[in-house]
Amino acid sequence: MHSHIVTADVVSAFLEVHQLLPSDGTLIVAVSGGGDSLCLLHLLHRLCGPGKRYPAVQLHVAHLDHQLRPEVSRQEAEAVAQLATSWGLPVTIGTTNVAELALREQCSLEEAARVARYRFLRKIAHGQRIAVAHHRDDQAETLLLHWLRGGGMASMVGLQPRQHDIIRPLLPVTHADALAYCHAYGLTPIEDASNRDPRFLRNRIRHELLPLLTELNPAFQETLLRNAEVARVDNEWIEQQVTDLWPHVVADTTANALQLRISVLRTLPVSLQRHLLRRATAHLCAGQSPLELRHHVLLEGVLRRELSQASFTLHLPSRLHAIVCNDILLIKHGDAQQERMTRPSSRLEVNGPETFLPLPGVVDVQGTPWCALVEELSGVLLAQVLRALQAERWDEVWRSLPVTRYAVYITADILEDRLRIRTRRPGDRIRPLGMAHEKKVQDVFIDAHIPREERAHVPLFFSASTCIWLGGVCIDERVRLTAATQRIVRLALLPRTD
Repeated sequence: MHSHIVTADVVSAFLEVHQLLPSDGTLIVAVSGGGDSLCLLHLLHRLCGPGKRYPAVQLHVAHLDHQLRPEVSRQEAEAVAQLATSWGLPVTIGTTNVAELALREQCSLEEAARVARYRFLRKIAHGQRIAVAHHRDDQAETLLLHWLRGGGMASMVGLQPRQHDIIRPLLPVTHADALAYCHAYGLTPIEDASNRDPRFLRNRIRHELLPLLTELNPAFQETLLRNAEVARVDNEWIEQQVTDLWPHVVADTTANALQLRISVLRTLPVSLQRHLLRRATAHLCAGQSPLELRHHVLLEGVLRRELSQASFTLHLPSRLHAIVCNDILLIKHGDAQQERMTRPSSRLEVNGPETFLPLPGVVDVQGTPWCALVEELSGVLLAQVLRALQAERWDEVWRSLPVTRYAVYITADILEDRLRIRTRRPGDRIRPLGMAHEKKVQDVFIDAHIPREERAHVPLFFSASTCIWLGGVCIDERVRLTAATQRIVRLALLPRTD
């Protein structure tokens, strides 16, 4: 039997078993132009539309130009648009400068591309399902990627046929099957040069790690997928427990916040606490929780506090804030900081005096609700990061140095032995990361949408006369990590508990 027939039959059966396609409405199909996405689009085009198996399902093609290779990427976008039009399908082409996004959010190109892609797809979908072309080989690579990064049982499960609004019809077939299908139907895939770019961790897994592991164990991929299936069954049971507990734990929910009952959370095993918190934060972060083990440990410390104690706030990744008030753990998402930052307080001063911070050291910042911490990297971690910096392996750098809004890493090569910290004064300036010239701090606040009532309480970190970090907003271009960096420090802001 021909491979393309096997592919079509296998995918059709997979769609039915997992009920991936909606009964009606629009299905967004993510098409890069490569062999996998062309195979996906062709298969769905055979199944969806008037007179076909799913007559009430309308396909809508979506393609995002990442602008990493301007001339080539424009041609790819035009090719996808022409194909969709020739098949009578509506198409939306988007553009995002992924390199700028990675710089702005201090993440790898790979992560920035993923974030940009799903933001774009969901903006078009308006809640409808989105079909992506992940296949069996992607599953193995994803599992290895998750193992390298860590992430608990949920990460051991890997890609699922359907996760929230995302469906993956090609999971049962391989990349080779997809290419054979394209060849059989005269489809010409666009070869994406970035698929071999060693800057992307997934590419190094695909072209270096997976072949090595397969050499050691020819059945390694099957073993990996079998383990994932075992984890999937266990994870399904846990997720069902979370679903059953949800109405008892969650007191209220909105688009940007959830209220959880602390007294109920405390009665649960730590495993279920963490899964509940992961689902709660995923609800606020487009289906993907940013919590890591260290965040769970911090949250568990907060939950152990006496309920009669004063309210307490933790700042979490992805603009999440966890606020404890009496028996409620409020988790909210957004640029606005917590109530204790926005509500006037008798101990908050405008234009307060300077605080001196030795390196290393930790101090309360006068005029703000923050403690400031500075510590210098050393030992094995420093050596590992410096090697990655010299080789410009940025994905490895940011995996080793997790940056959040309130914790950043900068070069210490030009720093004095102690830093000065204070709130803003008229005329303060900073050169934001990625910019060639300085800007007024006031203008940076406006561009970053920092609420007016918060600006007087944001700590500014200085070395000599240079503002090196506008706390929680941006670092200065002159202290960014480069291939020439020799010393690295971590600056962090922690809520004061007094």
